[in-house]
Amino acid sequence: MKTPKTKEELIDRVVDQIKLDVRCGDYSAIQELMKLCPVENLIAFLPEVDWRHFTHLVTEEYLKKEKDESAS
Repeated sequence: MKTPKTKEELIDRVVDQIKLDVRCGDYSAIQELMKLCPVENLIAFLPEVDWRHFTHLVTEEYLKKEKDESAS
């Protein structure tokens, strides 16, 4: 297997690993990876009909970030 040289190749390798983890029933690494994703991206991944259930999280995330920045 050749070494990934581009971000697209890296993404492809990560997707392959995610597929393997899912087949094995291991979701822990996927959940940890998703914790690093912006809330907006996670919401956008869902079907549009589900967005309204989570849009409040965008405001909560923004307010938390503002609070953290003002404490610095």
